[in-house]
Amino acid sequence: MSGEQGASMKIGIVGSGNIGGTLGRHWAGVGHQVMFSSRHPETLQPMADAVNAQTGTVEEATKFGDVILLAIPFGKVPDVAQQVGTLDGKVLIDAGNPYPQRDGAVAQQVIDDPSQTATGYVSAQFSGAKTIKAFNSIYFKVLEEQAFQSEDARIAVQVCGDDEQAKATVTQLIEEIGLAPQDIGVLADGILFEPGAPLYNKNLPISEAKAILQQLR
Repeated sequence: MSGEQGASMKIGIVGSGNIGGTLGRHWAGVGHQVMFSSRHPETLQPMADAVNAQTGTVEEATKFGDVILLAIPFGKVPDVAQQVGTLDGKVLIDAGNPYPQRDGAVAQQVIDDPSQTATGYVSAQFSGAKTIKAFNSIYFKVLEEQAFQSEDARIAVQVCGDDEQAKATVTQLIEEIGLAPQDIGVLADGILFEPGAPLYNKNLPISEAKAILQQLR
């Protein structure tokens, strides 16, 4: 199913760098309405113009999107959550990872807490959102160069979440850009594709990714 065949979604991109910029371009290319955002939205205008997308502030992008892609450094999550307020009913795709060397104490605390997962922490920060973890475990060059493959060659994108309808929406968005969604389970299962985990940053065809998951279970 492509974006041109299905209903067009409104997608707000929070963090329009390597991951956010690439995904936003792909989704705009298959017919979705995309708004790129950053602290300096004017710098994103050339990228937006190239794919007939919009630019805006972070607040504008979160208001605009029915789906929000969060692709920012983990250490900035609390500030952005406070900035945008409630996201009631919106699908929030968490594409981030905690790296203590970059993100400092907030990342280390989440990693050290056995009762907490990285995306569980993100979910708790964004009131009312239906949080889904995806795109945190794919290298941006792979995302850029190996999307839109035929079925057998499609690269796996791990996805997990507690809301099945929201997960189905994200699954569709993955399929539409020629990648293969790999449903890992509920949000707590995200530990299987966080940094250092067996499925993290493997960038494998779906058949090989499934084989790894089968070994883990």
